[in-house]
Amino acid sequence: MSTSLSTPTPRPTTEVARSVRRRGAAAAVRWLCRSGALVAVWFWGIYALYAVGIAVGNAAAGNDLEVSALDATLGAQRWAVVWLGIAGVSVLLALHVSAGADRRSLIAGMVRAALLLGGAYGVVTTLALLGERLLSTSLGMSWRRLGGLPFESPLDVLGTAVAEGLVVTTYILAGAGVGAAFVRGRTWGLTLLVPLALPAALVDLASRTGVLGAIANVELRPDIEHAEVPSAEGLTALLTGVGGAALAALLAGVALHLLLRSAPVRPR
Repeated sequence: MSTSLSTPTPRPTTEVARSVRRRGAAAAVRWLCRSGALVAVWFWGIYALYAVGIAVGNAAAGNDLEVSALDATLGAQRWAVVWLGIAGVSVLLALHVSAGADRRSLIAGMVRAALLLGGAYGVVTTLALLGERLLSTSLGMSWRRLGGLPFESPLDVLGTAVAEGLVVTTYILAGAGVGAAFVRGRTWGLTLLVPLALPAALVDLASRTGVLGAIANVELRPDIEHAEVPSAEGLTALLTGVGGAALAALLAGVALHLLLRSAPVRPR
């Protein structure tokens, strides 16, 4: 009488598992960075036409633009990168897991991509602000930021680039958190929208930009018809803004980790 014994399937070695995780994280980074670059081309292309047209048009009409055209959009690029985070989870989770990678590597890839894209967007945003200022002053108009951190010295400009980069990083991760919440609970998962929006609210307040940043810092001088949102001043304000933005990005990353680490893969 013979007994058939099933041969157990060998488990991958630790090194193989690490290699799979690295490849999975790298694939997530590539997808998000390519998508983020496409969003950037569209957004910054449209913005360039808008900003130059506004500046030249006001100069030709003899008006004074006064306020940054980019700041006047109240952070329009935020909503594009929120979509990027939501789409990233929706598109990548099932593909990532079916390819043999785990959720931890997907989270790592999304965080790395958010930092890379944030850094790139922060530099481009700062260059756009510098270009706006140069164009406005060369056309004989005044220019100032609508809110924002100090923007006078080279250190201020560097701090602004870092803060603006962290704004984009936070919004990408917050969007990914919303996507993960929906994957976990479908419609019920969207009840987490309010707590998931807290890092985005914090980064607006810290950077003094976006809708909340403008509302929180508006000053009535002397009445509502002459309301303005002044820029922050001083090194303390700069460091507080950058530090608050860094905390917001960290909180958004932690929320994404908690929601995505055990998110189910649902059939489409």
